[in-house]
Amino acid sequence: MSHDAATFADINAIKADFNDVYRRRDPRAYYEVLGALDYVIPEVACPIFAQLVERCVIERGRPITVLDIGCSYGVNAALLRHDITLRQLRERYLSPSVQALSPDQVAEYDGRFYSGWPARTDVQFIGLDISSEAIAYALEAGLLNDGAATDLETEPLDDRTRSLIARADLVISTGCVGYITHATFEKVMEASGQSHEKPWIASFVLRMFDYDKIARGLARHALVTEKLNSATFVQRRFRDWTEQEQTISMLDARGVDPTGREADGLLHAELFVSRPEESVAATTLSEIVWLTYGVALPLGDRQRLPQSRKNEAAARHAPPTAASLAYDSLYTTAQT
Repeated sequence: MSHDAATFADINAIKADFNDVYRRRDPRAYYEVLGALDYVIPEVACPIFAQLVERCVIERGRPITVLDIGCSYGVNAALLRHDITLRQLRERYLSPSVQALSPDQVAEYDGRFYSGWPARTDVQFIGLDISSEAIAYALEAGLLNDGAATDLETEPLDDRTRSLIARADLVISTGCVGYITHATFEKVMEASGQSHEKPWIASFVLRMFDYDKIARGLARHALVTEKLNSATFVQRRFRDWTEQEQTISMLDARGVDPTGREADGLLHAELFVSRPEESVAATTLSEIVWLTYGVALPLGDRQRLPQSRKNEAAARHAPPTAASLAYDSLYTTAQT
């Protein structure tokens, strides 16, 4: 085991263990158990991913493919494809009518449910996860266009997984960095070598984990990593005092101040985005990603433009520059 993998393993040992949740044939336990801890990172990340998707589509001039590493039950795809919230999904899966179904019935029922929602046509979703059960569900429910159950930390790339990864324009992850290390990203970039366009990589990383080695590895593949400096993103509540106290000890060891974040009972993640040098030179991360506060409050009914009108409005305006969202170009090809 490499040094950073051992460190990541030590950190993971203090976190709540949800492995059993991901080995079910449908996502009911996922929404019940993680929802009870206010697991919100997929929803918090969704508008950021949506902005990255839009910019990637513009730069590449075509629909794109998003690869979700650690995709579990296709939750990120569900939120990005459809105008739906985690709260709505949790309420659905905890309802007595859905609780009474068999796993096969849940997947079939969900396939009909999601097909009834308007879905965006400029992006396809593929997923990788170590849970064959979660992948099978996400495919059957229609949340993923393709996917594979594999552990890139320990398993060699097979031909199918290699060809799957090679299709990706944007690689995303919301909670798997820490369970995966630079070894997985190295295999992703190796497989992406089959493509003439390198993928973008967007990772939400809990603040206990050091992303430096991953960023340095991506730099060797000519990807520049930027960190969004002035924002952190809530993942979930701590399970108990022990998890919180041990996490704060880990942060102290890294020189990371938990005040106002982990000290207030919430795990926080940071956003790292890696792109080809020419893309970063053309548009910085702070010009692509901007944050709007207050839209998630329980306000009254709102008039929402149809997607076609939203697209027209977006086409009339260049991405705004948010000066307050500073970024760091962490690693370039000159730093190995």
